[in-house]
Order: sequence, then structure tokens, then C-alpha cells
Amino acid sequence: MHNIEDMERLGTVAVVHFFSERTDGVSLQMHENDRVLSQRGWNVIECSADATGENSFVLPELDYSTPQVQIFKGSETSELQNETALENAFENQVQVIKNKLRELIRQYHPQVIHIRNILSLPIHPAATVAMAECIAEHPAIGFLTQHHDFSFEDDLLPGDRKKAYEIPFPSIQKRVEKALLYSAPQVHHAVINSLMQQRLLEGYGIHAAVIPDSFDFETRPTEIANLREKLGIRANDFVIGTMARIIPRKAIEVAVQLIADLQKRKKEFLGEGRGVYRRTITQDSRFLLLLPQSAGLDEPENSIYFTKLQRYAESLGVEICYAGDKIIADSAYRGGSARIPFYSLYHTVDLFMFPSYQEGFGNQFLEAVALGRGVVSCHAYPVMEADILPRISPEGVILLGRNRDYALDETGLIHLREDILQAAVERESYFLLHPDEEQQVAARTYQRLKEAFDAKVVGNQLAALLYNSVPLHSLFLHS
Repeated sequence: MHNIEDMERLGTVAVVHFFSERTDGVSLQMHENDRVLSQRGWNVIECSADATGENSFVLPELDYSTPQVQIFKGSETSELQNETALENAFENQVQVIKNKLRELIRQYHPQVIHIRNILSLPIHPAATVAMAECIAEHPAIGFLTQHHDFSFEDDLLPGDRKKAYEIPFPSIQKRVEKALLYSAPQVHHAVINSLMQQRLLEGYGIHAAVIPDSFDFETRPTEIANLREKLGIRANDFVIGTMARIIPRKAIEVAVQLIADLQKRKKEFLGEGRGVYRRTITQDSRFLLLLPQSAGLDEPENSIYFTKLQRYAESLGVEICYAGDKIIADSAYRGGSARIPFYSLYHTVDLFMFPSYQEGFGNQFLEAVALGRGVVSCHAYPVMEADILPRISPEGVILLGRNRDYALDETGLIHLREDILQAAVERESYFLLHPDEEQQVAARTYQRLKEAFDAKVVGNQLAALLYNSVPLHSLFLHS
């Protein structure tokens, strides 16, 4: 390891991910971490398909949503396409991305390249192969490969994610498998939770550091005038937000179930001073489910899920307020009224729900605790149970059960066990009528999570790991 006193003599780190200006968890984490790294003296270059700004390198071919990439990811393509032609197209994609990475290195001369998710989740098969080959070709550069998600993780059913990422072309599949979790002497690995740290050690012999998700708990979102009105939300409406992407493993239908039951009890809530924002709830008040993310809806499976979710909500009499077409990442906001920065939405939400059954960590849970005023309703998915809940008191969340309490119906939707659902509804009903007590509980949770997962705390851990990923000779040349 390098002497920690030398960390003032830092160099350039290139951070590479598919996207950097979206509102998905990894993109948001890039900005959280990169801001702290810049403050510590690193020259940070963001490389992605949609990178913007002075210290950016745009690599459009990292966009995994294009037809050219999607053609390698569906089993239905195997009978419709000539495999030799597809192999040639795949190799062309690999070479184009490698050439762009070479240009990134030539232009910025990074001492270390920080790769996010590309070598653990084959959502863009050619990018995974290109990145592994890039590492092999540049032994003098340090690489930190941070893995947020893995294809071998189970979502809810055994093997469900692995099946979703299978490539129906054996030769391409073999190349991708060889590239995943690529290791070399100059490569350091990092994961975002302790469960995957243990899995990599036991299953692959890889010693990985844990760099969890983080959030700047001092964030003050931009105040947008008449924001609720812009979203079609009335003054007396009560808004429940699930701020994550609209994909099956987020189990947003569980939020629909809770809202449907809350609506049945609306008479109990009529009056002033309800919830942490002291709403006035009347007979005309709506209990709205706010869905603010468009990220991922260009993938067919997610689009199908959204349609199914809308029909399910309608069947239970729950109104969805979809705002994904209006929302952009805060880093991309330049003022004006056409778009709304993502974090600004948090101050419109009366109750946050995080019902996901599988997460690499759970950055949007941190955001809800930091930017909201109340207690978050959350599901104890495995990482939540292992790495987050032990940090707070049991009263600090409204618990939506554990994975064993979720059941999948014949349509592919999740149902929370009825007794747990009713317990959550009961506790939320209590807090609606006792907002002062809710805010006191929420404040204690805020403080405990800030101590562990504030952006500066985690950013300092990442800075030390990056520094020790720089090859020693490169450090001396730079200094």
C-alpha cells in the first residue's frame, strides 16, 4: 500500500459507466463519489454514453439500449439471425469500444480507471469484453472494478437473473463469461455490500473491498416553484413515492397494495395536520403513487411490467402519477421549467416506500431518509437486512417483511403477506395522525445513517482504495 501521506499528490482517475446523467442508482453514485474525489484533489474524468461537462469523455457506444446491443440479449433472436454475421457485428462493437477507450487513455493519461458494473453485469456484452481486453492491453494502468450488480445474483426465484442475461449465441456467451470479473495484477475489485464480498471470496477467490452506496446528507434540493401543480398534484393530495426505476424487482405493486388499504381508511384521516407536511385531507384528497423514473423503460421486459403495474393499480383503484418524462438528474439541470431535477421531487412526497426485493445496496433508501422528513416503509431484502437495518433502531422503518413474505402470483406480480401488510398500514396510519412523533423517529434514523453512509465518509474510503490501485511506478512518475 502507498503511504497515506502521499495522497496529496494525486493524479487522474477515469470513471467509466454506461450512463452518468440518468437517475438510476449507479449514475447517481458516480456523481456522489466523484464530487468528493474532486474535493480531495483527484482529476476526475467521467466517461459514459451521455457524459457532459468539461471533464467528460463521451462514448456513445456504451448505450446498452440500442437495437445493435439488444440483438444479443434475446432468445428470440437466435432463430432469426445468422450467427456468423452476429459474431462479426459483435466483434465490431468490441473493437469500436476498445478504440474509444484507447483514445480516453491517450487524451487524459489516467493513473487509474474506475469501472462501474461493466465487468459484473453483462447488460452490454460487447462492452464487458472490450473492457476486459482493455485491461489486458494496459498493464501500466491501475484498474478499480466496482461491481454493483451480478448476473449470478437471484432476484426472487433461483436463477432468474442469470436466465435474463443469457446470450443465445455460444461463442459470444463464452467470451462474455471469460471477461466477467476479469482479474489481473493491476486490478482491484470492490463491491457495494458485505454479502457479495463474501460470495466473491468463497466462489471466486477474489478479495474485494466494500464501498457501499452513499448520499450527501446535507443536500439541499433546488426549490421548484409550484412543483406539485406542475405534476398535476393538488394541495390536499397525499403522495406516496417509490423513487426507484420501474422494473420488476422493485416490487412497486406492494406500494399499490398499501395505498389501496390506506384509501379504505381515509375517513380516519380527514382533517388538518396530517403527515409530516401537515396536509389537510378531505373527502376529495387523492392518495397518489408517484413514479418519477424513466430509466430502463426502453427495455421490453420493464415496459411490459409497467403496463401490468398500471392495470393492477387501476383494478385496486389506485391512481399513478408518472413523472419520468419530466425528470432529469440534478447534475443535468440547468434551470428553466421544461424539466424537473430528481432530488427536488423528494419534498413533494408525504410517504416514501422502498418495497424492492433485490438490491445491490439501496441508495434510494438513503435518499429518502436524507431528503424526506418521515419514516420510510421498506422491505428487508437481503442486503438491507445485512448491512443497513443493523445500523438503525427497529422503530426507524415501517417494515414490509422479508423475501419469504413475498409471494409471486400467476401474472408475475408480488403480494406481501396480509398480516405484515396490515401491520404496515396500521403503523403508517398512526404516524399520519402523530407527525411530531414520526419526525423524531426519522431524525434519529437520519443521524445514524449519516454517520455510516454520508458521501464524505464513503468518498474518503473510495479515495484511499483508488490511491492504492495506482501502480507504484505510475505514482512516482506523476509525483
